[in-house]
Parts: sequence; C-alpha cells; structure tokens
Amino acid sequence: MNTKPVMGILAALVLFASVGAAMALWSDSLKINTTIETGEVRVDFDSWNCSDVNADPQAQGYDNSENKDVAQCIVEPEIYDETGSVIKLNVTLNNTYPGYHVIIYFNVTNTGTIPVKLLSMSYSNFTEEDDAALNVWLVAPNDTQIHAGEEGEYELHIVVLQEAEMNMTYFFDVMLVFAQWNEVPLPS
Repeated sequence: MNTKPVMGILAALVLFASVGAAMALWSDSLKINTTIETGEVRVDFDSWNCSDVNADPQAQGYDNSENKDVAQCIVEPEIYDETGSVIKLNVTLNNTYPGYHVIIYFNVTNTGTIPVKLLSMSYSNFTEEDDAALNVWLVAPNDTQIHAGEEGEYELHIVVLQEAEMNMTYFFDVMLVFAQWNEVPLPS
C-alpha cells in the first residue's frame, strides 16, 4: 500500500487545523494618530534710530567741540513682508565728511515660534572704493539667541575715513541671516 498520498492528506489536515487555531485566537489592536506641526523662523526690525540727533558724532581722533550739525542720518523702512513687518531698512547719510562716525541702533524681533541666532552677516555691493572710504562694523549682543516674542539689540557703526572722496556717493547692503538656534555653531 502506498502511504504517500495518505501522509500528504494528513499533513494538509494538520496544516489547516493549525491555521484555523491561529485564526481563532483573540486579539486586540492599538493605533497611534500622529500630528506633527513645524515651527517658523521669522525675524523683523522692530525699532531703529541713529546716533546723529544733534551735533555730528565724531570718530576717535576727530573733534566737534563747536557742535557743528552739518551731516544728516536718515533711517527708514524700505521693504515690508506680506504681514507688514519691516525686513529691510534704508540708511542714508548726507553731507558726510572724514571723521563722521554714526551708529545705527536697531532691534531685531523674533516673530516666529522657534528661538533664532545670528548665523552670519555679509556685505554686498561693497566695492574696494567703499572699503577704502568707510569703516563699517556690526556690534551684536554676546548671545545672539532671541526667543519667540523677544528682541535683540544691534549696532551698525559707519565711519567716514580720510580716503573718502568729495561729492561721492557710497552704497552697500548689509545682510543679517538668522537661523534656528541649533543650526548655528557655538563660538570657538
């Protein structure tokens, strides 16, 4: 008698019985509904003013003891974003001369939801002639981190040097780039 077909049938029955037992087990399921909302990096200029409000401010080594007020400093908004926040300032210095040292004070406000830090500062349209005629630097807070709803105070210094030419117009842009706090490397 050939037992192979009988063994095959028995194996199939054992297989069906074990699958049926596995299907009869009680079970329960858990689900996780996940919603992830990202934050926003957003900064704008909150307030600004110029140090030249009366007598012309002078660089070290220059004297304006006569309190002459011949140069003019104008700081005004130039570009607004879609929410009406100021994202670019225009600084105009008129009738300047060697030794004139003006400071533009401005506050950067974090209007986003994530803490930010100053990542970089750069100049554009700053030519060799500008570099010879002007000394420009930014004074930032020791810790540039700004939490949501808070502001940081900055100073942009501009000194007209002896090499500046008469009746010349100098033009350049300063770009401040802010990033989420954990993307900015710690100072070394």
